[in-house]
Amino acid sequence: MHQSFLNIQRYRYALYAGLLGAACTVSYVVDSWHERPAGDTVLGYTLGGIAAALVLFLMSYGIRRRSFHARAGATKRWLSMHVYLGVCVVLVATLHSGLQFGWNVHTLAYGLLCTVVLSGCWGVYAYIRYPTLIARERGAVSREELLRRLAEADAQALAVSAGLDLEVRDLIADAIRRTRLGGTVWAQLRGRDESMLLLVPIRAPGYSQLVSNRGQQALIAQLAQYQTTTWDTRAQHRLHQLLQISGDKAVVLRRLQRDIQIQGLMQFWLYLHVPLSFGMLAALAVHILSVFYYR
Repeated sequence: MHQSFLNIQRYRYALYAGLLGAACTVSYVVDSWHERPAGDTVLGYTLGGIAAALVLFLMSYGIRRRSFHARAGATKRWLSMHVYLGVCVVLVATLHSGLQFGWNVHTLAYGLLCTVVLSGCWGVYAYIRYPTLIARERGAVSREELLRRLAEADAQALAVSAGLDLEVRDLIADAIRRTRLGGTVWAQLRGRDESMLLLVPIRAPGYSQLVSNRGQQALIAQLAQYQTTTWDTRAQHRLHQLLQISGDKAVVLRRLQRDIQIQGLMQFWLYLHVPLSFGMLAALAVHILSVFYYR
């Protein structure tokens, strides 16, 4: 059986987190028979201390992960602890609050904690789901190989178009120049092709329009129109070659954009998770200081 960071050592760290959560829950239930649950009771302070210790431990994972001496097995164990204790800390913090919330820094710290854990859950999903998806989308072809194929398609298109009219050569060169791979962060996450094309309609040189060339569709449509309006058999053959090259390029572009999209989805959550973690840590510090200051 393959051991991922979730099932490493037969779910040992899930068991530890479950036992800790169960112990805290039982203590909360028993204590609630004697007094109203709140954060300022003996149990409330105890649960708060446990939650704070868990937060500090979880934050230390970032340091551990960057250790040059960390073995793969040790890194997996730390990640497993990070995941399961991260879920457990929400339960402990909820019990610590006594389910008393309001418009204050205490609830802010709790809300940020929940948001950090939710973003972490998305990260777990991403790192389980997307590597397999990347391998399936790429097959045996690397991104570097796809980029090489894209460059070859552009070179072939320029070479074939060299024997055609100037307007066709300009069209091919413009399509290559305005091909967009990646683009903005939002475009990468959507996997959207933002390629453009300066379209000059046939026999209307004074008029041009910048249109979307998503999937090389505008280029293919214009080349097909050129092919139907020429009687030169050699030109028709070259235009047919350009249509094939453009279709192959569209396939390569789509695979590259999909690859970039999946990689972006795997990494983008970190740009939320890490800043939110430090924001939560700051709110937690204010929460603790204000509790003891106004005690």
